[in-house]
Amino acid sequence: MCHAVLEDPAFFRFLLRIDEEFAAKTRRGACPHCGAALHSARYPRKPRGCPASVMEEYSWRFSFTCGRCNARATPPSVRFLGRRVYVAVALMLFSPPGNARGRELCELLSVSVRTLKRWRTWWLEEFPYTPFWRSVRERFMPPVTIARLPQSLMERFEARAPADWLPPLLCFIAPLSTRAATN
Repeated sequence: MCHAVLEDPAFFRFLLRIDEEFAAKTRRGACPHCGAALHSARYPRKPRGCPASVMEEYSWRFSFTCGRCNARATPPSVRFLGRRVYVAVALMLFSPPGNARGRELCELLSVSVRTLKRWRTWWLEEFPYTPFWRSVRERFMPPVTIARLPQSLMERFEARAPADWLPPLLCFIAPLSTRAATN
């Protein structure tokens, strides 16, 4: 079951390790504006949708600032999808309202129907027009069915267990967790 992964602290810690790798790669680079060194400037988050045992580890996001021009460099994330308060994995797993799996997940994470509808609107009306999606949609043949997002995208990654296919899918959409990919 997909909801089992939402209760698995080991899975969430695995996603943290992926984010740590993204952060290390960003930190090794230089400021994209002036080329100076980057310094840690992680910022706080109040995530919803992760187990209580990993809440401390999920209460901040990796980010860096330039030592010279003070520009911010925030690496992609598999834990967070932009500024949304729910963790990225929750945003991927929710189905359209009315679906039994969607109702079960809503109850598990105490997500309101209004929030779920807002996510559906984002997937159907905003996601398809992001620069990120416009640059990668041709990779899928046959094309991903927009009217069935995110399910039609998840189906392209699905393997035996959610813990196997969710990390590659979250890595794929990780560019959406930065400002540049969504503007």
